[in-house]
Amino acid sequence: MRFMIFSPQSSPVQCRISALFLLGTIGCFLFNVENASGAAESNPKTGAAIYRKLCIECHATNGKGVTDKANPFQGRKTLDELTMLIEETMPEEDPELCKGEAARQVAEYVLQHFFTSTAGENSQSARVQLSHMTVRQYLYTTSDLMSSFLGTAKSTTKERGLRAEYYSTRNFRGDKRVEKRIDPIVNFQFGDKTPVDKIKNAEEFSMKWEGSVLAEETGDYEIILKTENGARLWVNEQEPIIDEWVSSQGRPKEHKATIRLLAGKPYTLKLHVFKYKEKSSSVVLEWKPPHKAQEVIPARNLTPQQVPGTFICSTVFPPDDSVSGYERGIAVSKSWDEATTSAALEVMGVVIKHLDRMAGTKQDDQNRTEKIRQFCQRFAELAFRRPLTDEQKAFFVDQHFQKELPVELAAKRAVLLILKSPRFLYTDREFNPPDSFDIASRLSYGLWDSMPDRQLYDAAKANRLKTPEQIRQQSKRMLEDPRAQAKLRYFFHHWLQLDEKEELAKDKALFPDFDAQVVSDLRTSLDLFIDDVVWNSGSDYRQLLLADYVYLNPRLAKVYGVEMPENEDFQKVSLDQDKRAGVITHPYLMANFAYHNLSSPIHRGVFVTRRLLGRSLKPPPQATEFKDGDFKPGMTTREKVALITKPSACMSCHSIINPLGFSLEHFDAIGRYREKEADRTIDASSELPVLSGDPARFNGARDLAEFIASDHQAHAAFVDQLFHQAVKQPINAYGPNIREELTTIFEKSGYNIQQLLIEIMQVASLHQPQS
Repeated sequence: MRFMIFSPQSSPVQCRISALFLLGTIGCFLFNVENASGAAESNPKTGAAIYRKLCIECHATNGKGVTDKANPFQGRKTLDELTMLIEETMPEEDPELCKGEAARQVAEYVLQHFFTSTAGENSQSARVQLSHMTVRQYLYTTSDLMSSFLGTAKSTTKERGLRAEYYSTRNFRGDKRVEKRIDPIVNFQFGDKTPVDKIKNAEEFSMKWEGSVLAEETGDYEIILKTENGARLWVNEQEPIIDEWVSSQGRPKEHKATIRLLAGKPYTLKLHVFKYKEKSSSVVLEWKPPHKAQEVIPARNLTPQQVPGTFICSTVFPPDDSVSGYERGIAVSKSWDEATTSAALEVMGVVIKHLDRMAGTKQDDQNRTEKIRQFCQRFAELAFRRPLTDEQKAFFVDQHFQKELPVELAAKRAVLLILKSPRFLYTDREFNPPDSFDIASRLSYGLWDSMPDRQLYDAAKANRLKTPEQIRQQSKRMLEDPRAQAKLRYFFHHWLQLDEKEELAKDKALFPDFDAQVVSDLRTSLDLFIDDVVWNSGSDYRQLLLADYVYLNPRLAKVYGVEMPENEDFQKVSLDQDKRAGVITHPYLMANFAYHNLSSPIHRGVFVTRRLLGRSLKPPPQATEFKDGDFKPGMTTREKVALITKPSACMSCHSIINPLGFSLEHFDAIGRYREKEADRTIDASSELPVLSGDPARFNGARDLAEFIASDHQAHAAFVDQLFHQAVKQPINAYGPNIREELTTIFEKSGYNIQQLLIEIMQVASLHQPQS
């Protein structure tokens, strides 16, 4: 007999209470059954006897579970909830052995000995853990730290495209400029013609495009420039990343460069091109973003406003610990230590290169040394996110500025010591109670994955971060920053498991139009949909599940059978009206949770179970490969799944998974709506056992979406996921009732996602560690 209870090391979704088996949120206290079963032994029909007969093989005498068979009991559960779970799924080999009164008695026994000790819960409760920056946090922090002295890259315009200038000569002479305009994209095939009518000589002209490029995801971007003419391209660099000023004599060439960009930031972009006596002219500016296909850089990612350059650390870090389902900075290894040293040296090199600019000095200043010492002190204050004590000033800065040392060497030593200090590397140091600077750091890392900005730092310095209302006001301001929007997009990618599959490929014979570009467009479509829901005034979580529209461009419209103008970019379209249900049926997710040639109710059901409903699932007792060729011809996918999961050992989980997956069977392997499969009418009806007694009945995706949108435990699961991604700490560490309190606030707010994040930050910022 095996209870489907996950350990504290399981993912946050797996540790959530659900409508079928309500898993608690605080630690468990495991009693020794042999020392606590005296009263139960008097009746051989009691729960203790049943436990010894049917349960002990998997759960052990002390309830801690047997290796590779069952996890320890944990959390809170009502008698009815646990009784229902036992009746439905246990013992695993034959659930029919424990029904009715027997199930109730063993449930009473388990609750008495494994679930009800307050002292035990407190002894096992989670705590805020000492944590260093994650890789993402390190990249953003060093970038923003350097920007504090070199200038902050911030776009203040909603206008899109690049500022273009056209000249009637190959040299960019001001008196030869004939036209200025905004070009939405750079994708021109001029041939043997001139780019604008005002240029009369097709043999000689030049063009400039200047502005900024906006990154939507953090990662490496491959920049591609196609032209047969002379060209130079700058992206976030003082020197060109592509320098082909000597033309290729009329032969079109493709030039490439790779650059790391951080999401939520603009980067200066300049492209200069000239033609001189070549037979033709063309210029196309493309990129290949992370997780997407190569494409012309879209207008939505371009702005005509130029910004200062942004430092981005290029050091490769080891992956963060993600055992708990979210990235945490709790693991310290030799490779991590070496990476922080390498990164510190990289930052130090840039500081020394721009030392006079950052310190506001000149080489011949009489007080240059003193100004650079003051700069190092300010650098340390920003890096540590708080003012320095006199002792810290002496240790981190002043000791290096000795008369016999060159000032550049003193600055090098100071910067390296600062960047290797735990005061810089660690983001949560458990001040009790937290002071204003600690609160500022918790806010900035929760919302931006970075250090406080000037406004937040000044608020901390003025002691204006004491009350919940002050924290909410700062949070509202900070949510308007593109870094907050980038972090929320990062969260949704994690929540929806978008990056867990390296490649999304389908059977070319069945889906000839489903190529890498379509996959890339689908990801963009999903991002645009999520942004549309999250950043409108309502920010309504329910619309993520219930909205009946998607974003399509002409390429996607062709694949999914929608008519729209060829020259249109992404537009909001009602696709399969009254049949779609937000992210649940978005073609990208439906394709992601499917096989290469047919749908997959199992993959879809597991996703809905764990991510959307927050129910836990144990690993399957045995690996069973789904081989389509093993089934009789003419069987539907639903029939195949029902057959392969029929054994009782499988149904302990598939009694939940299958109904959820079957309700999505109207959507094929690429997420197209269908009424039939292999000339047979799709059956998307299903029943899911729930605690109320009557099962939840679904007749397709809309019914499923409405069930999730109204389910309290699904709301709690979403709260849990968002909390962990924002705070990087276990939610249980903030109080035994905090999940339920936040979930109630979330529901009363009209399911406002932005408001939920603000409330999460209020809780996390004012938290005092348990003594």
